[in-house]
Amino acid sequence: MEHKLIKTENYLLVVDDSEIKEKEWCYIPFEGGSIKRKGKYFADDWKKIIAHLPLNNSPILEGVDLLPPIEYEVEKLAKEWNDKGDFTSPYSFRAGYNKAKEKYKYTEEDMINAILFGMQKGLNVGKVDETDCDWVNNYVKSLQQPKISVGFECEMITMNKGYTEKSDYPYQQCDIPKTNTNSQGLTQWVGKYIY
Repeated sequence: MEHKLIKTENYLLVVDDSEIKEKEWCYIPFEGGSIKRKGKYFADDWKKIIAHLPLNNSPILEGVDLLPPIEYEVEKLAKEWNDKGDFTSPYSFRAGYNKAKEKYKYTEEDMINAILFGMQKGLNVGKVDETDCDWVNNYVKSLQQPKISVGFECEMITMNKGYTEKSDYPYQQCDIPKTNTNSQGLTQWVGKYIY
């Protein structure tokens, strides 16, 4: 199941509209995206936090499932290539180098020259002077920002809702997020980030 992620300064959050019980963690959009535990008073637009990933060394929200750590692309590629063989071999080095060339065909300098050339040939959109290299440099650097995930696709498992040994048939089935227990003993969702 795909969930939209909300990014705050200190957390990536998955929220829903389910009933919020007292002392559960909530996301409050109208307060600039603050996070609080529900007390006696709350507003209708508060959203229940059902999963989170702390950022910037923020504390874990007690009682809320965790999202898995974000795997950065370089680490993922390194693992892929390492699984194929020893990094010290000439083959692995060449293969990694060629893979990088496929993905990153143009250098930063190539992009700057292309933009300046286009501006000098009349493709200037009227926002800057043709000789304004600072604007071009800032634009190119803005393209290099790391990708931020916009969603999380959680693996789901089907369970029998409300099952007890004394329950009567038929059971009502429901889908719940697949989870595992991390090394700290906390519940963590299984799935992948969507960019």
